[in-house]
Amino acid sequence: MSAVQRDYIERQIEQMAQAIAQIVELIRTGQFDPALIVVRKTYEAVLGPLQPVLERLDAASAVELLGAFESDRLRMYAALLGEEGTIHELRGDAARAQQCYGRALALYTALSGSGAQLKAADWDRIELLQPKVIK
Repeated sequence: MSAVQRDYIERQIEQMAQAIAQIVELIRTGQFDPALIVVRKTYEAVLGPLQPVLERLDAASAVELLGAFESDRLRMYAALLGEEGTIHELRGDAARAQQCYGRALALYTALSGSGAQLKAADWDRIELLQPKVIK
């Protein structure tokens, strides 16, 4: 991976961390509509033109499509799905929350199964999401 690619990924991760912090603060203060707007804008920034395709693919196919070099993008997508699920849960839309939580866990599972290295923050999110998913 070139230095330019690494710098781009590092900037994207930093922007993602800022977006997650903003989303968490908006959720904490009960501002669900603005939080959902930030989630959707961050999806666009993280996934780019592949967003509509990735949203329609099952998790394993999404991981296969992007490949091992794009695992950071999929990890960010999974984290955003978890936050979106929280917004829907707090709004009382349990079905939509379940979809988001389940999709996030499926992405983490597919990433792990592909050999991608999950970070400590990913494992923390997985621990938080697992009890929320109805089996």
